[in-house]
Amino acid sequence: MRTRNRQLAERRLAERIRRLEANLANGQGTEDPAKPAAAPLALSEAVKRFLKTHGEIGPDGKYRGDSERGTWRKYRCVLRLLTDFCEAAGVRALADVTTGALEDFRGTRTISKVAWKGERQTLITFFAFCVGRKWISTNPAKALKAPRNLKPNEVVPYTLQEESLIFAACDQIGGGKYNRSGARYEQLRARAIIMLFRHTALRVSDASTFRKDAVSWDQEINTWRVLVRTQKTGEPVYLPIPESLKQLLDALPLPRGAAQDCPYYFWNAKSSRRAVVGIAERTLSAVFKKSGVKNAHAHRYRHTLATRLFEQGATMEQVADIWGNSPDVVRRHYAKWSKGRQANIDRLMMAHFQTAGVTNPVTRQSHEETGAVN
Repeated sequence: MRTRNRQLAERRLAERIRRLEANLANGQGTEDPAKPAAAPLALSEAVKRFLKTHGEIGPDGKYRGDSERGTWRKYRCVLRLLTDFCEAAGVRALADVTTGALEDFRGTRTISKVAWKGERQTLITFFAFCVGRKWISTNPAKALKAPRNLKPNEVVPYTLQEESLIFAACDQIGGGKYNRSGARYEQLRARAIIMLFRHTALRVSDASTFRKDAVSWDQEINTWRVLVRTQKTGEPVYLPIPESLKQLLDALPLPRGAAQDCPYYFWNAKSSRRAVVGIAERTLSAVFKKSGVKNAHAHRYRHTLATRLFEQGATMEQVADIWGNSPDVVRRHYAKWSKGRQANIDRLMMAHFQTAGVTNPVTRQSHEETGAVN
């Protein structure tokens, strides 16, 4: 087995037995002893090939690939951690990675059950790719126990007072009271992006790379609207916005280093997308900290807007159509039980009670006349 480690030897022996059984099942017989055995594929090489099928960073530093950059980064992060752990344990060949090794890897991950659920799925996806390439015969990650009794993170929508505190904090960042250079530049950008979150609930990555041509005038309803996404059918999805948001966007100075015809509100189109998203996240972090609002973050605007839409009587399907999610995802994450939503349910049920007239009404007198039923 070319090792003095008993556990590693047992893993290699088990994998060799599985390969022999698979060859026998396919009618290929045993391996030719006269033919030199091929060098086992290294785990690091398998990871490299897997990541390349999803995307890669080009020589110009820009990401290209079929998968979203965030998905690719998630895969790369988890698999790098796995590779480092296995190499430290003396496991370098892909075929030597067993369920036991993955369970040991899980023991080193001090993360929540929800986070491990995502990492476990990444491992299953990676090893399924390896099985499909016939580098290994079985998927060792499938035997990992899935976390149970997961409680979703409760995200409370913002109150109007909390939103006022956050908006006021935009004028207090950037060293404004010390009259530092560039303070007003950051404050204007913070006010605009916070207002953009409030009325569109875009993700930070989408808001920081928001294009000027995404805002247009709708003559039919006489209001400004923004393009939030495009459906798979190619049909655009627009959201109306108030005049105040359009004025804030128009008042924004050009991004630093941007050309006069820069098509973006917050990005100069010269730095990487990752850089501008990082700048936006740091600005938002400063605003939320200055506001004093507990657990404030950009994603709460998504929950807030969804809750208010439900209060106005919106359906799961309508909110899902706006966000680009499925109704099940909306129901699980955004359908918060607010007073407005409960009032809407009460109104519908009270309307149903009015149909009781088509049946024989039950009064106290008729109930007493009927008597108890034994």
